[in-house]
Amino acid sequence: MILFIIYTFLKKYSNQGWIQTNLKMGKIFKATILSFLVSLLLVLMLFMPLLSNAQHIRLNYKIIRNGDEIGWLRLEKTTRGNTSDLLLVSEIKTKVVFPITVFAKESSTFEKGKLIYSSQTRKTNGTLNFEKQTRLIANEYEVSENGKKERLTFLSIGTNLQSLYFDEPINSKSVYCDNHKCFVKINKMTDGGYEVKFPNGNVNCYYYKEGLCVKVKIMHAFYSVEIIFDPLFNSYANNK
Repeated sequence: MILFIIYTFLKKYSNQGWIQTNLKMGKIFKATILSFLVSLLLVLMLFMPLLSNAQHIRLNYKIIRNGDEIGWLRLEKTTRGNTSDLLLVSEIKTKVVFPITVFAKESSTFEKGKLIYSSQTRKTNGTLNFEKQTRLIANEYEVSENGKKERLTFLSIGTNLQSLYFDEPINSKSVYCDNHKCFVKINKMTDGGYEVKFPNGNVNCYYYKEGLCVKVKIMHAFYSVEIIFDPLFNSYANNK
């Protein structure tokens, strides 16, 4: 659209002899405007292939506990060239003694297949109670958690738990867990799923269909929930 507008502008006014009109504008000023428009056109033409190669995927899930829907989870993946940005947003509403709403947001950025940044935040009833960032700084990972910093010994992180929603770990033996700041094993199960067991004893089981994660079983010490893919509210788009 932008290219069409600029092209139409140049064609219209060049055909009407715009430069020869008596608009009381100096030749230098008029030439500068045309030069700017032509330069802008060339820049847009240069970067248009990069924009056209961007790929965006959005996945929506329902969170189920004891047969009842208690929340939702949304994931997005945007890929441009060698960079991929992952975003996870979720909300759970439940009641123990009083109503509780837990909102979580996680993001990860991978460059050439290597994690360079990730963040996790969690709010309970609107109050921030967890915040963590992981950054790749001079070939070392630094974790900032609630104001405290720590350096990790890992030289490279290629996947984390967010990645498991988009890619079935067929040939992967482990995956990085941002919350626990460590790699955890991936075990193939007899029912076709993939089990991930965390240091605190909690377990996630991931199930796939045609490479897409369609269900996650979360088995916590005090509760269990299922995250179910919702095909009615999902989109896969190649922005071409």
